Amino acid sequence: MKNITQIKSLGDIRSATSHHITGMPSLKGTAYLDLYLLDREKQRLETELSRMELRKKRIETRLGEIRNDMEDLNKTALKEHSLLSPTHKPVPGCRELSARQRGHRQWSKLAVEY
Repeated sequence: MKNITQIKSLGDIRSATSHHITGMPSLKGTAYLDLYLLDREKQRLETELSRMELRKKRIETRLGEIRNDMEDLNKTALKEHSLLSPTHKPVPGCRELSARQRGHRQWSKLAVEY
């Protein structure tokens, strides 16, 4: 399923304005106006591009931070898992807890006839 950033929007549609198609023939003396309009559009697109580059840098920085945090948490989880795993050696002077002392109960068995 697409999210909102993957859906095409009005900016993706090529229109008559973006192609500079008009029903009127071009008038004399409008070259400067066309140059001005194209210059304004160029400036707008350049500023939009610079904003996108800054946003990309911020996203990449945050992704790097997340990767580092995930690595640290993964190392911590592995250490905790190795401490809790049954293959660890008991500390001298400590006795092993029984299942009842650890909070586990033995199941009582009952024979059922059908």
